[in-house]
Amino acid sequence: MRNMRPALPLAVAAAVFWIGFDAGSYSLESRAILAIVVLWGTMLAFVLGLWPLRRPPLAARVAGGLLAAFALFTGLSVFWAESAERALVEFNRAVLLVVVFAVAVLAGTRGNVGRWLDGIALGIAAIGVLALAGRLFPDVFPTSAVQDFLPAVASRLSWPVEYWNGLAMLVGLALPLLLRVATTARPVARGAAVGAVPALAGTLFLSSSRGGFAVAFVGVAAYFVLGPRRWGTAAAGVLAAAGSVAAVAILHARDELVNMPTAPEAVGQGRSAALLILVTCLATGAVYAAGSRLLAERRTPPLPGWAAAVAVLVVAVVAAVVVDAAERFGEFCDPPPEFARDDFVQAHLVSGTGSGRCQFWGAALDQWREAPLAGQGAGSYEAWWSQNGTIPYFIRDAHSLYLETLGELGVIGFLLLVGALATGLVAGARRLLAAADADEAVGIAAVLSGFLAFLASAAIDWMWEETVVAVVGLLLLGLAVGPATSTAAPALAPAAEPPPRSSLRRYGAAIAVLVAGWVLVCVQAVPLLTQYTIVASQDAVQDDDLPRALDRALAARQLSPWASSPYLQLALVHEQRDDLQAGRAAIADAIERDPLNWRLWLVRARLETLDGEVAAARESLARAVELNPRSPLFVNAS
Repeated sequence: MRNMRPALPLAVAAAVFWIGFDAGSYSLESRAILAIVVLWGTMLAFVLGLWPLRRPPLAARVAGGLLAAFALFTGLSVFWAESAERALVEFNRAVLLVVVFAVAVLAGTRGNVGRWLDGIALGIAAIGVLALAGRLFPDVFPTSAVQDFLPAVASRLSWPVEYWNGLAMLVGLALPLLLRVATTARPVARGAAVGAVPALAGTLFLSSSRGGFAVAFVGVAAYFVLGPRRWGTAAAGVLAAAGSVAAVAILHARDELVNMPTAPEAVGQGRSAALLILVTCLATGAVYAAGSRLLAERRTPPLPGWAAAVAVLVVAVVAAVVVDAAERFGEFCDPPPEFARDDFVQAHLVSGTGSGRCQFWGAALDQWREAPLAGQGAGSYEAWWSQNGTIPYFIRDAHSLYLETLGELGVIGFLLLVGALATGLVAGARRLLAAADADEAVGIAAVLSGFLAFLASAAIDWMWEETVVAVVGLLLLGLAVGPATSTAAPALAPAAEPPPRSSLRRYGAAIAVLVAGWVLVCVQAVPLLTQYTIVASQDAVQDDDLPRALDRALAARQLSPWASSPYLQLALVHEQRDDLQAGRAAIADAIERDPLNWRLWLVRARLETLDGEVAAARESLARAVELNPRSPLFVNAS
């Protein structure tokens, strides 16, 4: 059995890496496939008896119940949302995260919590190092898709997650978990954990993500305050910080590599930077590994930790006064300027602008005021922002999980979600205080610190929608409330056997899991198949095979008759076939299912214009402008 111990961390690391490498699994296709795989795996684990049907701790039942209720409420919002299609997409997202949470609760034990954390840290570190390698060797690795549709931010490191803040915040979640390895593992593993940090700091720097640095700070500071081995943590932090400064200095000295990654000079600069950063990582890790044993074994009582927390708070207050926090906040809430500088990465990192976040958050609060109890339905923020936003930005999310939930699902959805997340914090804090010794406390502290970092990321960006970050966050929540960190029994004591169950009861539970899982798989599969069918129709149009394009569009409509996207594709195919009457009928059906989507009204205006209905086209165009008045497309619209 001892030879099987690496299997769990390697499996977890591979899963995290796969989810992150697939562009963060943000797309509907990637997320639905992931959900189906997780659902099937969960059902098989139950049926095969790999997870015994034991009663989970109270905290897990409370958090899981609230999360499940949140997902159900999200699904029910299809009945009052303007777009049932978008509400269903959000329901499927919530279902995936609930199942991920359940996996951590059911599969996490006090004996394997450390291996879970090792796997998460390894998977994230692999993504972060690969991202850095992609910039250092631009002629070897593929370029980011972001460069194709957002060339203004091409200098920000995004690949393979394909969102700079998502990549940076994901890396930030790994740091407290690496600190745990640095204070608990064997010297070689300790050195490897600390030695990886300078490379990850390079990834953070090249992403130019202030949010990523903030998330990393929250995680590291929380682990230092909550963890029991503060001498080892402090030593690891100091050495990792020194190595990180060196790595950032190496990158900063290579301007083309940082700010013009497609320039020919970037290739040579990347190779020299790679060698120097590798030496920095090896030296940092070796120094810590050599001297870590003494520091890691020293114990400190809880008082210094709380004293450090108070000191950090005092320093933060003093710093806020010194830098004039009110003025800084005003700068943060000013409309974002256009960054057109040759040193964008460095300039953005030290700037005080909010990149529009104040405006995004204010719009979410305005949306909540319109329907304070149950909101306007899951997925409704994009349409609300298009019509009521204050700056000409195209966004889909409010860049804050909590405010977006408040706007879309009202007080009910907000309380369900926040209640589940708060349960994780309360349970983690109580378990940390009740830990029997430092070995037990260090795992709980790492789980809690990583979860706090996730909560911070969800507060300032759309990390609930960035699947890889949300999956890590929900895994940590499941570990925080499940048996993995329970302090109810001695750490090495075998788990109590469940009371005998009758065969009928056991089969009944298995059947219930199978039925529920199968229904959820189908709910995930229908939008997935619809999307594949629409893409097949689009490909057929590109191949000038209009009969097949029409057939696939009709098939998509049959799969999801409630959704607007199949009708939109059907309208576009009819337009290519010069059947404008059929196209107008199809786009009218699409608008009926998503009346606040300005793009549909714009397509309708074009079809009406082609059909000679100029007056109707003017009305449709006016409606499109009304639904998105700040779009640059409509600057000259009349």
